[in-house]
Amino acid sequence: MKYFLALISIILGAGAQYLLKVGMNSGIVYTNDIGNTIRKILTNPYIQCGAILYALSMFCWLYVLSVMELSKAYPMVSLGYVFTLFLGFSFLNESLSMSKIVGILLIIVGVFFINR
Repeated sequence: MKYFLALISIILGAGAQYLLKVGMNSGIVYTNDIGNTIRKILTNPYIQCGAILYALSMFCWLYVLSVMELSKAYPMVSLGYVFTLFLGFSFLNESLSMSKIVGILLIIVGVFFINR
């Protein structure tokens, strides 16, 4: 259960990053009118949903921290890079190079060995 909730927390965090990116790409432009920029950010539905996912991720993560050793739990957070790269490649047309694939494999292998 603890590994499942850790994975859920990490996936929620990656989903939040994706939604924040989509929200910021939806026409929000930083201007000298900081109040207007903040209003646009706070009223953007993608950014709001991203914040909700982050909150859900945090509550799952708090449980994980209560039942796992920190030295095993925290390295699992690096799996968020794997999920985020997949989301960027799949839905945002971001590049996927051989070096990124090797990096992902190294992260996965590292997390595996730490949690053995």
